[in-house]
Amino acid sequence: MAKHLTDNDIEAIVEYLDEWDLSKKVTWEKLCIALDDDLGISHTRQTLQSHDRIKGAFDELKLHLRGKKKRGGKVLPSSLAAAAKEIETLNRKNARLERENKNLLEQFLVWQYNAHIHGMKQDQLNRPLPEK
Repeated sequence: MAKHLTDNDIEAIVEYLDEWDLSKKVTWEKLCIALDDDLGISHTRQTLQSHDRIKGAFDELKLHLRGKKKRGGKVLPSSLAAAAKEIETLNRKNARLERENKNLLEQFLVWQYNAHIHGMKQDQLNRPLPEK
């Protein structure tokens, strides 16, 4: 039985997608191969797709690549091309983090509402986790 993805694995995969070479097409199969080769993370498409953060980062990358294909690109000097690539990578990572933050805030509102409905007090919610 294959091991489950850890939080660290998921973080590494979404960062890998943030840094994907935009000159290469991305597919689930290519991603699985690249993750195995580069990060030593060997999982199926189905496993990767079942995690919202990975699927969201993958879908955003696909949309970005589609838009880039339509726009075409100007030829830049190598120093500017490297800077442009870094800026683009950071912009994609920023967009992903903003989406993830928005999802977490929405989840927090659901938890806040449910805690209120079930009569939980703030001191109950703020209790520290038990030590092992």
